[in-house]
Amino acid sequence: MPYKNSSHTSKSNVLAQEQFDSLTKDCKTVRLQDCQTARQSDRKTGLPLFLLHGLFDCTLSWKPIADLLSEKFDVHLLSLRNHRGAKRFPTMSFEEMADDVKAYADEHNIEKFNFVGHSLGGKTAMNFAIRYPQMLEKLAIVDISPCRGNSLTEYNEIITNLLNQVVTMKNLPLADFHSLADFANGISSLDDDTKRAIIGNINFDGKTFTWHLDIDAIFNNFDKLTGGFDVDDFIENKIETPTLFIKAMDSEFFPQSDFKAAKYIFPNSKIMEVDNCTHRIHLEKPEVLAEIVAEFMCSNK
Repeated sequence: MPYKNSSHTSKSNVLAQEQFDSLTKDCKTVRLQDCQTARQSDRKTGLPLFLLHGLFDCTLSWKPIADLLSEKFDVHLLSLRNHRGAKRFPTMSFEEMADDVKAYADEHNIEKFNFVGHSLGGKTAMNFAIRYPQMLEKLAIVDISPCRGNSLTEYNEIITNLLNQVVTMKNLPLADFHSLADFANGISSLDDDTKRAIIGNINFDGKTFTWHLDIDAIFNNFDKLTGGFDVDDFIENKIETPTLFIKAMDSEFFPQSDFKAAKYIFPNSKIMEVDNCTHRIHLEKPEVLAEIVAEFMCSNK
């Protein structure tokens, strides 16, 4: 276990470990230590497939889906800038993150590919489709609307909750935590989503807690990460890339009220709804999600 300090043998540390395990029981999928950036399949079917995670997530939580899809595709797990396993930058606009994907493709001599993006990764993928449509064969957007406006100027529950998570993480006094007990007590009063975001991005070497991501950069650029498309900007220029929107039924990140606008902006698109899952669909139903993506990418439509 990455965060367990084997030198702690006292009863209090055993109890702290148990408390820590209880807090992190739903986060083990994203607490692996290493992951390949790209996984190559022995049986190549069609174009390469890029997978891009969401805010506070990382390539590790998508590895089970990458493994399933690697039977048919060369799967490339990409990291958003300022996240675990990625380079640090002071800015992180959608345009810049789309350019990061372009730079990766150019570096690996990939001229065209299929793209799957979840949440913030989905917004990045949609912006990539605007900037480099010639490089995309098909696009799958997982549980994020293309048209959620810039909501910092008006109340939006999702944006407010995400901002609260960012602020909480930024203000978390890591230097004050010297043991698992300190850490467990320090985050015990937080909501489950914030705990998951923290646990998935924290590192403990037995003495010191540090971040796997650049929380300051994310905080400083949060206003750039909440934007969405305005349908008025697509009256003449639609996004023609064949696109599948995958909505998690127990999530509000892609409300049905946005379906019409999504179809307007992406006229060559369809929407699929998946029952009994939340925004964490990739963790809750990896086999189902992998099957949906594979079927869409392999179809002739």
